[in-house]
Amino acid sequence: MARSKRRSAAGAVGAALAALSWYTWRIETRWLRTVRLTLPVPSLPPAFDGYRIVHVSDLHLGIPLTQRFFPRVVQAVLREQPDLVALTGDVATAGYDGVSQARAEFARLDAADGLYFVPGNHDYYAGVDAVEAALMRSGVTPLRNAHTVVSRGTDRIVIAGIDDVILSVPDLNQALAGVPDDACVILLAHEPDFARIATAEPRVVLQLSGHTHGGQIRVPGLGAVMLPHLGHLYPAGAYRVGNMGLYVTTGIGTGKFVMRFNCRPEIAVITLVRGPFPASNGRDAVWRPDPSSWPVVGGLRPVV
Repeated sequence: MARSKRRSAAGAVGAALAALSWYTWRIETRWLRTVRLTLPVPSLPPAFDGYRIVHVSDLHLGIPLTQRFFPRVVQAVLREQPDLVALTGDVATAGYDGVSQARAEFARLDAADGLYFVPGNHDYYAGVDAVEAALMRSGVTPLRNAHTVVSRGTDRIVIAGIDDVILSVPDLNQALAGVPDDACVILLAHEPDFARIATAEPRVVLQLSGHTHGGQIRVPGLGAVMLPHLGHLYPAGAYRVGNMGLYVTTGIGTGKFVMRFNCRPEIAVITLVRGPFPASNGRDAVWRPDPSSWPVVGGLRPVV
């Protein structure tokens, strides 16, 4: 009898582990969510009040599951009718030609003020020049230590990007060369921990980053169990770093380790509004997403 009970218990545990493995591999990795946030910016020009940026990162195209998933991501972005789309790196995966294969889907993406890209470390592993060339053929503009100006009448904001921090030389001074002292700058940077440098530049009001995948596996009560280099300070979510906002997306893909738990793939829709920046509590403080009833703890938010 005891042996039979042990067998039943072992069978139940085995079934539970199999179900959990299936969920983390086949369900949550394709369970896309849309996160919507509002960021008050004191220096935002009036014509950009309500400006909407869709933030997408870490596609890791080439991985079969992500490649098949990408058309759904494109459709989700298009539903938002964004003013601008920001791609913050790791579009590619080394050893695969996923970006070229997805050229038609990239060409479907559309935003009033364009699509902009900064490379991540995996884009360098895959060959960054080839990745950029494929994206440019689909209408995506790279911003490696460079910027572009978006105009609404006489009002302007600046979209700037830096090169990958791990495998290249990010140069914020070069990226902002010629930008006026009173400009309102949105910075694209793959690695989120660059925020500790970017916050020293008063023109930068918001940094958008990816890289971490949110940890991919988040244990309730413990958070992310694994995070990459330059992704430990700000694992995922919305932060205030000095006088600058930072949003770190959990991203879309997973790389070759195809698994997610309590960390769904996402696109982020960030609406800029004129107004005072959220008050600091004396430390790096999170700014809340919209609706404000969503709790934010340590920069990480529950799956919704």
